[in-house]
Amino acid sequence: MNKKNNLLNNKTKLRNGKNIFFIILAFAIVAIFYLAPTPEGLTHNGQTMIGILIMAAILWITEPISLAVTGLLVMIMQPLLYIRTPTQVFSSFGSNAVFFLIGAFIIAGAIEKHGLHKRIALRFLSFFEHNPRLFTFGIMLSCASLSFVMPEHGVAALFLPIIVSILIVMKIVPKQSNFGKISMLAVAYGCSIGSLGTLIGGARNIYAIDILQKAGQNVSFIEWMIYAMPVVFIALPVVWLILQFSFPIEISDISAAKREINKQVKQSGRMGKGEFTVFAVLGGVLLFLTKSITWKDVENRVPWGIILLYGGAITLGVGMQSEKLGGTGAGEWIAHVFLNIAGENPLLVILILIIFTAILTNIMSNIAAVAILLPLGLSIATTFTNISPVLASMIIALTGGLAFMFVISTPGNAIAYSSGYFSTRDLLKAGILANVLCIAIIFIIAIVYWMGVLQL
Repeated sequence: MNKKNNLLNNKTKLRNGKNIFFIILAFAIVAIFYLAPTPEGLTHNGQTMIGILIMAAILWITEPISLAVTGLLVMIMQPLLYIRTPTQVFSSFGSNAVFFLIGAFIIAGAIEKHGLHKRIALRFLSFFEHNPRLFTFGIMLSCASLSFVMPEHGVAALFLPIIVSILIVMKIVPKQSNFGKISMLAVAYGCSIGSLGTLIGGARNIYAIDILQKAGQNVSFIEWMIYAMPVVFIALPVVWLILQFSFPIEISDISAAKREINKQVKQSGRMGKGEFTVFAVLGGVLLFLTKSITWKDVENRVPWGIILLYGGAITLGVGMQSEKLGGTGAGEWIAHVFLNIAGENPLLVILILIIFTAILTNIMSNIAAVAILLPLGLSIATTFTNISPVLASMIIALTGGLAFMFVISTPGNAIAYSSGYFSTRDLLKAGILANVLCIAIIFIIAIVYWMGVLQL
């Protein structure tokens, strides 16, 4: 027992030591950028803003403190170092997009409270209960579809107990069955792909729209779907085929799964008054008026840490914009450095943006990765006539949702991994190929479709 306690204490000390190191490193970077001579073409405020950007990247990647606290720190550092005034910083936090996100979480909370999400999920799965391969595709399709109207991590949390209960009835052994691996990976990957389709699916989508609005470009909810859905429709079957190729299914009889789904559907009974109200009234305020949800429910179900992270990301993005738009011009300066390296070939620039975003989003929070890269992408867009701000935003925001390789990449991966049915090695095995092919999908759609219609 003493040896075990000593081992735990040593691990805790090591983890605390690493956390302190990364915190000191992050603040040291800001100090260096604040005190160092300013290069030509960059203001002192812009240089300090780059330091804050790197600080945020270090803290968001290593997570010595929570992501939400880092978001708050990003907001605090700007007026503290006289880069922007408190009014400028916190007015960015009070954007329409923040309240849109809160509204989306409220609606998702109401759906979850009354069990409407479970009913929808079970009905979807009942259409795919005849074949094991079709069943795993049904999981992906169900998760993706529900991610159109709920945040992806909420959908993953919903499907986890449903799929686990089915696998238990089928006596599927965790980490030994390919069917079990695919079933749980289908939850993670289906949620990630589905989150690209609408603004509700991921906070990074709303963030991109908000940054575009501040740059004078407006993209509606329907327009986003028109641009993004081709990626969803192509990526979903491609990634499903990758899972089939990576983990050949060893079973042919899923009659036990069929019985369990039918049992759960019967147990859910007829749609109740609360479910019907939520289904018919998809508006935050009306949900309160009809007593479908209370403020206590909102306090418990809305992830306020995500809101703080998101608000910090917005202020970071605005701070990196040009001085004409209330920023420091740091993004434009970095864009020119980037272009000197990448050259003036727009296709090469697009490919580099996609690859860099895919790498970054796999090692840190989606919204944090997009927050770092989107201001740079918009600055790059100003130097190319055939790369519009909307095109750059779609490239970065959608690629930012394709985090397939690591448990830490997205909450959906972590939630599915907690089931115990696949290992980190399994996730990496399927995720590498999934990321490579999805990079190719977005690149092709960008040059064939988006470059033609997104010259706004």
